[in-house]
Amino acid sequence: MAKILRGCRAMWLAKGDATTLIGKDLDDLSIDTNPDTEQNKNVLGESNFSHNGYTPSIAVEYIARTEDAIYPILQKIANELSVSDEDITMDLIVATLTEEVKESDTKTLTGSGFKVPARIVVDNDGGSTSGYAISFTAYESGNRIQGTVSVANREVTFTAGGASGASVQSEPSSKTSKSNLS
Repeated sequence: MAKILRGCRAMWLAKGDATTLIGKDLDDLSIDTNPDTEQNKNVLGESNFSHNGYTPSIAVEYIARTEDAIYPILQKIANELSVSDEDITMDLIVATLTEEVKESDTKTLTGSGFKVPARIVVDNDGGSTSGYAISFTAYESGNRIQGTVSVANREVTFTAGGASGASVQSEPSSKTSKSNLS
């Protein structure tokens, strides 16, 4: 059985039609599920386990590029230290593709995935001499909408449909969007 290559799992941030594939400058990009669990023993010696759900988040060391559609959005949050829901809410689209996302430069890839509203919190901006960085954490703030994706030229199209995901904080968005990468 062959292992799935890391490049098959791709992530985009989207706000309206402004969409950017994230991870270009990273050698590690993972969603932290942040499970809320508790295990204890009672006086009878019995073990009890409680699982209260997840609060997923993803930390990104984003190297700013003027051609990225999310750059002006992140720069505004950093400049204004914005906490406005209108400014900080984006969609996170995550897909597991049939091949690595780089292969979409020459063919259309398909896969399954989800879209979820996320609140973007800028952790810091500046960075090293390798480039201006806006580090941020995206906190999932709604239900994961399951669906299918297709990717051509690294542009993602998400179509809702399938089983619903775990609830985290708010009600799911029911709209389907076609997102274009910059």
